[in-house]
Amino acid sequence: MYRSIALPLVANSRRAALSTRQSPSSTLLSISNTHVFDPRFIGLTGDQYIPISWKNFPNPLTSPKLAYNCLARRLYNFGFNTIQVAFLRYQTGLKPKFLLWKNNSIERYVQVNKAFAHNKIPAVHKGMSVWVERALTSRVETIPKNIKLDWKLVKFNETPKLVTFRPVMLPGKPVEYVQVVYKFNTNQELIKVNLDNEKVSKISRNVVDYVGFTVDLHTNEAILSGSAFENSPYDKIPKPEDAKQSQIFEMMRNNGDIFRLPPKSQPSNSTITSKED
Repeated sequence: MYRSIALPLVANSRRAALSTRQSPSSTLLSISNTHVFDPRFIGLTGDQYIPISWKNFPNPLTSPKLAYNCLARRLYNFGFNTIQVAFLRYQTGLKPKFLLWKNNSIERYVQVNKAFAHNKIPAVHKGMSVWVERALTSRVETIPKNIKLDWKLVKFNETPKLVTFRPVMLPGKPVEYVQVVYKFNTNQELIKVNLDNEKVSKISRNVVDYVGFTVDLHTNEAILSGSAFENSPYDKIPKPEDAKQSQIFEMMRNNGDIFRLPPKSQPSNSTITSKED
């Protein structure tokens, strides 16, 4: 059986299209009387399984059963992605443009991070889900007024990898979107300027992000939907059908905060060095 993202049909209206102050979940439920779908309402749900990386893999000598389970889940995830690609081609007749989607997703990732650092989130609001926009808007408000930020992606430490792939299934509509999660292992630099004393701090970070994007199959445009973390060695593969609609909204809201800290049970995905000029 194919397992795809299944979301309630959500409408778009002038009142809700640009508003992030109103709760997105209440917005989704209150404007369902029309049939124009806005992909910005597609967030990243919590049933995404992110296989544990090899560096965090259990030792097969000391924990053979745990290591076997992790390996089996990695293989299952690979097979599941393959089936989803075949399902998409069967349903739409389209050939997936993986390279173009990846490049567009990287470009969107850079745009959103820069917009946050420069406090220009409205300039790229069409490139992120309402869940991400709402979280970033809240975070921007916590930055002191005397602090100016800049951000840049220095390099990729390894080639970005596709982790999950799912067609987006909407009631009564053909498949028009897919949701993908990439592993971005990058070196980033955050520059912080204190406007009061002109003191400059530069923070260099090696960061591993698992970032989700919703891709329009017709335009190939990518919308940053949210982020996820590696599953622990003890996590089983989640079943989306077990989640209630209210839980789905909560998952998308939580995953929309792309700068949140990982759960305490998860290892840190960043190595930070800093210097001051």
